Amino acid sequence: MNVSELRAKYLAFFESKGHQRFPASSLVPYDVTGRLDESLLFNGSGMNQFKPFFRGVAQPPHPRLMTCQKCLRTGDIEEVGDDSHLTLFEMLGNFSFGDYFKKEAVAFSWEFLTSPLWLARDTTRLSFTVFEEDDEAYGYWSEHLGAAGVAPESRVFRLDEDTNYWPAGSFTKGPPGPCGPNSEMFYWVPDDVPPPSVEPGEYTREDWLRDEAAGRWLEVWNDVFISSDWQGKLRDPARPEKGYEKTGMPDLPFQSIDTGMGLERTACVLGGFRSVYDTDAFQPVFRAMEALPFAGALAYGKDSSVDHAMRVIADHLRAACFCVGDGILPSNNGRGYVLRRLLRRAVLQGARRIGFGETFLYRLVGSVTETMGAYYPELVEKRPVIEETLKNEEALFRRTLAQGTTILSDKLRAWRDGTRAPSTPLDGPTAFMLYDTYGFPLEVTQELCAEIGVAVDVEGYRDAMAEAQERSRGASAMENPYDNVQVATIEHGGGRVATTMFLGYASTEAEGQIIGVRPVLDENGHARPAFVLALDQTVFYAESGGQVADTGVIVGPAVSLRVLDVTKQDGIYVHLVEAEGAPWEGLADDEALALLEQMYVGERVTGRVDPTRAETVRHHTATHLVHAALREVLGPHVTQAGSLVSPESLRFDFTHGKAMTDDELLRVEGIVNEVVWQAAPVRVYSDVPIDEARAMGAMALFGEKYGDRVRVVQVGDMAPDEPSFSRELCGGVHVRNTGQIGVVKILHESSVASGVRRITAVAGARALAWAREQESAVVTAADLLKANPKDLTSAVERALADLKEEKKKRGRMVVQSGGQNATHTDVAGIDLVTEHLAEVEAQDAKLVVDKLAAAGRVVVVFNTADGKVGITASVGAVALAQGAHAGNLLREVAKVVGGGGGGKPEFATAGGKDPAKVADAMAGVAGVLAGMLK
Repeated sequence: MNVSELRAKYLAFFESKGHQRFPASSLVPYDVTGRLDESLLFNGSGMNQFKPFFRGVAQPPHPRLMTCQKCLRTGDIEEVGDDSHLTLFEMLGNFSFGDYFKKEAVAFSWEFLTSPLWLARDTTRLSFTVFEEDDEAYGYWSEHLGAAGVAPESRVFRLDEDTNYWPAGSFTKGPPGPCGPNSEMFYWVPDDVPPPSVEPGEYTREDWLRDEAAGRWLEVWNDVFISSDWQGKLRDPARPEKGYEKTGMPDLPFQSIDTGMGLERTACVLGGFRSVYDTDAFQPVFRAMEALPFAGALAYGKDSSVDHAMRVIADHLRAACFCVGDGILPSNNGRGYVLRRLLRRAVLQGARRIGFGETFLYRLVGSVTETMGAYYPELVEKRPVIEETLKNEEALFRRTLAQGTTILSDKLRAWRDGTRAPSTPLDGPTAFMLYDTYGFPLEVTQELCAEIGVAVDVEGYRDAMAEAQERSRGASAMENPYDNVQVATIEHGGGRVATTMFLGYASTEAEGQIIGVRPVLDENGHARPAFVLALDQTVFYAESGGQVADTGVIVGPAVSLRVLDVTKQDGIYVHLVEAEGAPWEGLADDEALALLEQMYVGERVTGRVDPTRAETVRHHTATHLVHAALREVLGPHVTQAGSLVSPESLRFDFTHGKAMTDDELLRVEGIVNEVVWQAAPVRVYSDVPIDEARAMGAMALFGEKYGDRVRVVQVGDMAPDEPSFSRELCGGVHVRNTGQIGVVKILHESSVASGVRRITAVAGARALAWAREQESAVVTAADLLKANPKDLTSAVERALADLKEEKKKRGRMVVQSGGQNATHTDVAGIDLVTEHLAEVEAQDAKLVVDKLAAAGRVVVVFNTADGKVGITASVGAVALAQGAHAGNLLREVAKVVGGGGGGKPEFATAGGKDPAKVADAMAGVAGVLAGMLK
């Protein structure tokens, strides 16, 4: 049974048990309400998106759900390449929210694993662990094993909370939140007969622990019985690392089930393989590696060292494809930092262990999309951008890798020339810098250092790595799966308020009722003047998809509030507002809440959005046009990598490996404005099934969270099955036709990160304001040059020509007078000449140096202009023979003026940024020169 068949069989089984299929979430951890889980970097389990369902703050579409969730964990990254560890894996899951519990969950797991209709596993090769206090789960597994003729005492084992409570260790240590015991399922993977399982006591807990540690038992499934709400407080709020003190663990209002079966591990078991890498999830990637034109005789299975490298590449490649497909791009922090680390590890394995001398990762993307694209269509849709991103990132890293080799060589020079004792190790921060910045694994640095007998400070390296891991907090994605603090949860009357109806697509003014309020507290726990409120219906757009939130006013007979910001939480539009005078300011939370509820809850009010929304709307639709035009001009690899749409401008980040040319920018701007001037209709399709939207060709914006039903914004009056200029998934507000945009002007294009470019543009009234600013600047410049504005270019050219001629005249004068104010100092028989030229350019100072140069002379000329210092030095032949060196001389002298530089022995230049220290630097030249001369 291959991976695809197992995935399909699992979903079919739970569908037969009354479960409804639910879409997998992005690797970026958005929950079912669309909120980003700030406690995690990546989705590391199938349940993450369902936290609101487990908490009871959102209603699931069905009490029984099932998913196949792509997951990413890097906590065991150093183990990747062994038989079982992966960073990217698929997690099959079935979930119950207040429906069935332990008995049914255990029965479902047993049936799917053992029934001839499903996986038909040998019952004697199965074992199970339960939480040490969970007699109920122990009893259910015992019933099934006993019925199959297997002694439960030899197959069910009680373990402590660190392994069999979820989150791990939370029974006593927390953190606060829903939790429960779990039960893990294992399969005996060796070819030999499994341990005795008939007579009680023949196979003990200690025997099982020994075999599991040796990899004989492979975990394939985990049932979590979520039933309690762990309550507690920090032992020391000033030192959170001391953990929590338990105050109670009451039952939740309802019991839930959260299960997870590792797809690759289970496929390994079913295929009779020893390693997950032997499954069809990885073999196509290995075949693609072997087929690379520069792979030579590469073949998986011939050399264990090469096999390990191929495994790491395959795993990290899959992780990278899914990351980029979900809108994560390489960067130096957060998710992008983890992705960059994965890519660099893969490149190192290919370059150093296998010998790939050319960029190779992007050539392997097809093997992943062909294997997994049928179930994860985003891999196919985003294949061009995935390939472009991996190609650019690998090329960049190969350059930095070469730089790292040079840097390490420079670092080791002190040991080679004897200025540092062999017993002194290379410091840990440097070793980690080489790893973190240039991709050098510790062992590579150790090997290169060992060649000259130098050790490496491994402990210092580990300390530096710990700091870096803190920067990429949550990389394991499992530290505190319920830690998702709701900043402004609004409640009223003992429960949460209802979700908000958004009316802002059709109107900028509407009546509503205030249904909930909440004070906003300062760092001391006192209420601020501003507070948050919820309306039953609103016209104010909540920031999302790059479009900024609306501002405006909320008014009523006894209400006058200024809306500063709007966010959306669990379907509730949370308005941040302020009023003139705030009697709740400074009160404690409960007191402020009571006063706010008394003043505002139940009031009928009118919300009015500020007129600036019109400019935001123009910029938003213009962003869609820019995106489509970029793809037309640059190619299909272009996709959104971030955006900001505000009343002032639009900012659009997109994937592209190099700067755009002026011609390309003009073409994009021209295409966009042609569509604007056509006054093409903008059609919106609401509540479209996601699969139907994909069939329409609607682009999903990079990194955005979408549910199973979406909103499609189309530019052009085409039928849904016909091509249009632009068709994207978008929840933002748009113009009714492109003519309302007026005009779009691209202001500039720049780099944001490796492989990511940014366009900034303005539209409508902002474009007109920009044009007027440019016109005013032109008129002012023309007036200064006493020219007609239309003749400004020629007037500037004449002025520059005149300036150039004046500089030439001044330069000739400087050279002619050069040396008149020079100081001559005898240094060990060498004539040292120093001079300071004020308000003189560097090229003129060089001419003065050339004029003063002589065989037995050292000339050092300082020039200052525009707040900067230049230094030029010349060393004659006689001085050279006695040890003078222009580059080394200036390297020391420049430090005095806050700069640096150097050059050849006979000629060098340097710079500095402190003109006030020129006299000090000049006075020190003789001493530095004296130290050089023999």
